[in-house]
Amino acid sequence: MPRNRKSPAQLATEAGDLVRSLNHATLDSGAYAYPGDVDATVQALAILTGRLPQAISQSGTALTAMAVAGRVRLDAMGDQTPLTGHLAGAAVAVTRAVHACAALESALKELGSYTCRLAFAEPQELSA
Repeated sequence: MPRNRKSPAQLATEAGDLVRSLNHATLDSGAYAYPGDVDATVQALAILTGRLPQAISQSGTALTAMAVAGRVRLDAMGDQTPLTGHLAGAAVAVTRAVHACAALESALKELGSYTCRLAFAEPQELSA
């Protein structure tokens, strides 16, 4: 891997840090000036969630390729489960994570189908 490229782990860590920043930025509901800002955030989160399954699947594929090449072993602190058990468990967990992402993406798209129809109202419009 060229030196100027970030590793998958570095990129995933940065993505997690950005989500944490989003969480902090939106602690105060006043962070959103308009309903459209909420919608833009929801739509972006749906896109983010839709991209996660590929990254998760590719991680599983990489692990499988390493195992086939004989480049995976249990560490010294491992439990009594054999290597094949850990690899099989990882494969099942990858599938579950991909399905969980699909469910979250679907829920966010549903949320977005509501938020996209909301517009800003001046306070006097609400009392009329």
